[in-house]
Amino acid sequence: CQTLMFVFTAPQVVMKRDLAAVLLRRRRAAGEPTLQQLESLREVCELNIACDEMADTAGIVAAYTAYYGPPPF
Repeated sequence: CQTLMFVFTAPQVVMKRDLAAVLLRRRRAAGEPTLQQLESLREVCELNIACDEMADTAGIVAAYTAYYGPPPF
């Protein structure tokens, strides 16, 4: 029976944390979506009847997130 061992070095972990910190800062700094960004979400959501109806009641961001995941911006 052979045992497999995985070794993670510190530089890999540090790089991953640095990358995560940069991405989180960008996401936090993004603020409210612009009208153009909201319109692009609505265009995608309009193709799905259920998403379009949910957008009318819950809002476009909530509907897009429910059907397609978080907005790409």
